[in-house]
Amino acid sequence: MEILEDFIIELICSKKIQNYTAQFNSIKAFYNSVYKEKAGCSFEDFLLHLWYYWYVNRYTKRYIYFDQRWVNYLSKTEKVKEAINPFLESNYVNNQYCSLCGDKFGSNEQYKEHLERIEHQIRLQYVKDKSAFDCTENIISMQIRRSNGTVDDAVEISSQENNITLRTEARHGVEISLALTNNSGSSLYLKKVVQVNPFIEGVETNAHNLPAGSLNNNDSIVVTFKLNFSHSSNFTFPIIVVTRSGNILKNIIFEVSSEYSDLKPEGVSYSRESVKPDNSDIPEDETIIPGKRPDPYLSLYRETLPLLPYKINKPTEQQLLEVVEKYPSFIERSVANNIFFKDISRMLKVNLPITQDNYTHLLMKILDVEENQIKIDIRNYDMHAPMKLVPNAFKTGSHLYKLKVPELAEARPSLLPYDSVYVKISKNDKVKYQGVVHKVLETAVLLGFNYRFEEGFIAKKKYYIEFGFNRRPIRVEKQAVSLANKHNIIPYFYPTSEAMDSRIPETLNYFNESLNDEQKIAVKNIMNRDLNVPYLIFGPPGTGKTVTVVEAVLQLWKMRSTSRILVCAPSNAATNEIATRLIEVMPKSELFRFVGNIYGNDNKMVRLTKIMNVHPDGTFYMPSMEQLLEYRVLLTTLVTAARLVNGGAPKDHFTHVFIDEASYANESQTLIPIAGILSHDDRNGHIKGKIILAGDPRQLGALVHSQFARLCGYGKSMLERLLDTCELYARDEKCENCYDQRYVTKLLKNYRSHRTILTIPNRLFYHNELIPCDTELSEIFANWQQLKTPGFPMIFHHVEGVDLREETSPSFFNVQEIEQVMEYVTEIVNSRVSGMHITQGHVGIITPYRKQVEKLNKALDKKNMDKVLVGSVEQFQGKEKLVIIISTVRSKNFAEYEKIDQKCQLGFLRNPKRFNVALTRAKALLVVVGNGKVLQDDYNWRSFIRYCFDNKSVVGKLFLPPSDT
Repeated sequence: MEILEDFIIELICSKKIQNYTAQFNSIKAFYNSVYKEKAGCSFEDFLLHLWYYWYVNRYTKRYIYFDQRWVNYLSKTEKVKEAINPFLESNYVNNQYCSLCGDKFGSNEQYKEHLERIEHQIRLQYVKDKSAFDCTENIISMQIRRSNGTVDDAVEISSQENNITLRTEARHGVEISLALTNNSGSSLYLKKVVQVNPFIEGVETNAHNLPAGSLNNNDSIVVTFKLNFSHSSNFTFPIIVVTRSGNILKNIIFEVSSEYSDLKPEGVSYSRESVKPDNSDIPEDETIIPGKRPDPYLSLYRETLPLLPYKINKPTEQQLLEVVEKYPSFIERSVANNIFFKDISRMLKVNLPITQDNYTHLLMKILDVEENQIKIDIRNYDMHAPMKLVPNAFKTGSHLYKLKVPELAEARPSLLPYDSVYVKISKNDKVKYQGVVHKVLETAVLLGFNYRFEEGFIAKKKYYIEFGFNRRPIRVEKQAVSLANKHNIIPYFYPTSEAMDSRIPETLNYFNESLNDEQKIAVKNIMNRDLNVPYLIFGPPGTGKTVTVVEAVLQLWKMRSTSRILVCAPSNAATNEIATRLIEVMPKSELFRFVGNIYGNDNKMVRLTKIMNVHPDGTFYMPSMEQLLEYRVLLTTLVTAARLVNGGAPKDHFTHVFIDEASYANESQTLIPIAGILSHDDRNGHIKGKIILAGDPRQLGALVHSQFARLCGYGKSMLERLLDTCELYARDEKCENCYDQRYVTKLLKNYRSHRTILTIPNRLFYHNELIPCDTELSEIFANWQQLKTPGFPMIFHHVEGVDLREETSPSFFNVQEIEQVMEYVTEIVNSRVSGMHITQGHVGIITPYRKQVEKLNKALDKKNMDKVLVGSVEQFQGKEKLVIIISTVRSKNFAEYEKIDQKCQLGFLRNPKRFNVALTRAKALLVVVGNGKVLQDDYNWRSFIRYCFDNKSVVGKLFLPPSDT
């Protein structure tokens, strides 16, 4: 790992990496001349290591694309800073404009004169090195007062160290005076009092008009302030007292409240009473009393190939114990730089990168590592908490027990019906009661226990709670890898070249007549060619990927009477989306939506009840394999598709397998509907049927718990691996959208977003190849009166709020951002824009934290706007709204809590894929509310904010624009 990082640092210092991209031949030549002897391998092997350790995202014959997070991280080393990051005054001022002072220059003389001004020099020094200013309290002291010696009743004051905090109400005009007193013991010559940020709205001061002169000991100079804030705010107002003997920094902190201040927490911040796991205290002869399961459902299904336990074997368990003992950080999900990766790989007998030869061994080992991490992570949620008896739950006569789990809404931990929660009376008890989850609520679960627990239950008593997890998903992944190896089909997923049998092209009558050229090419290729390799549909946001999949399925159903089609997706929501579109055309007798016993619910379900294995009264049943195989088109999730394997799907039954949202599934999940369905024991080395993977590798991928597994490439989808490393699917950098369309089609026409909304994601993730097809809807807000720049329907609203947590919940929220979001919502909803009435359903609010979702919903309820959809990025993936408002939340306390976000994979920062999804949900108007100072530390957010600055679309409390570097 060290040599890989040294190599990248050298590339950064020599400026061979530009915008996270480098010329392939240039890097190869540099490697061969400087690093080859040191590394002891060919450049191609070295590059594979860079890719599998996530330093490189992908590469082609001409370019290498480096991972933004790694480049950003390595760029912060002292060696790189000294080499390429000298402070550049030109980033802030040129001969036309000074962004520090807000001054424009009509001549070169004005420019030179400006450079000599004290205010400019002080501000320049502040952005260069704030620590250069003296913060000593006893030289100059601060005191708030009025001319009559009192303070306005509307202002609350507190002092701490070198700061004064002022608290007041929004929309309430206040005038105050700040006395700066000389406490140095001798006379000071005061040259200037400089307001560092001259752009702050709501504050007017006379600091710039104060005269220079001597200030005797104990004498004061008074700075007046007129305050009038339009809404809640929280910010620091630095002033610098410039004297002949030095420059002294003073900070005034403003906290302005408003009508939504009741959303703020009372009392202390969140701190969960957890129980630290201590394996040494667990009795070896521990007894588990089975819990009460939900009522059994009707099942006609029979397994002919039993799903094996696939437990972690003893040698691997021992290896993992030795690794954790030597490297405790191995199990820390927040560790960004695993410098011991090579040694850990050796200890686990993991040989990277993944190849055809080590495919099975490596994936099985990584799955063991991932499962081990899940077991460790779940222990972090152990609790010491009471439960509440719920008698006659669901009017069944059964007693259930309600357990509050504050983190539940953010999957901390993730619990589903039929999962287990274990309860002990005392920590060292040898008896453990299994509580089976019957129902999942927003912040609680209902558990069923054995009658023996019910007999001894004591209300309000705190029990020792341990959470279990559902092993079935990881078991079916291991089964798929095992079957792929057994059937010898792994070479199929490493294609080099292929002999293609092209059918005679036939004229297709499209069900959807509005398909564009790329979509038609994809459908024809699926129809007319017998591919011996997976066919890929690369579908960036808003380009009609699902439309293309649906059309291909319909054409196969209509034109290929012998076809049997299996359609899968990682989630129920994505599967339901396809099903609802197919049912509009296909007869109900021809398709079936096969759900597992834990299938969730969404508004699509209402339209699918007649083609699902759910009775009219809503009860679930498991159909027989014979019933399932009657249908031409079968739709299910990837995990539930394993039921077909274990139920004994006959060979040659399915002719096509479609996997939509394939980028959201990792490699082993993608194998589930293939191995054992398109491959069989008696057809060694052959796949009978076509595989179509559709997705966008630049959007959200699979959730990965183990940082080591992620570094091994477990988080990458098969679709992403094929696009990034397989020559057959490589993009030819010499021309625009040059993929070999026999194997992969990239959809280009974006029908969703206004061209300005698409610009940044297009540039950062899609080679500027997406073509915005401005529709009537996307232009609705182009001339909205609230836009700073007509024709530019994007706003970045800078808010320096405070990210808070309540005592009972670990989730973050930001009241200042809520207030600003509500201003936009109330302005937009029920208004008429370009002749269109804007309803609550047209607006979506994206935010990464469940508590911010909850608080926003409360604020919306106050305004009777409960139809506005509020949710996380994951909830919005695949969705779109006319108007999207993003609340990024993290602000004042970001540095303190950043590791929590990394550990639980939340937030927008340092996650390019989450950033991409969030920005591409909007059709006509995108408003981002957040702290620009925090966001611009990330390259992607910096690009977005810079774009808004360049188009004069940054509003709110002004701040210095980010540099272009």
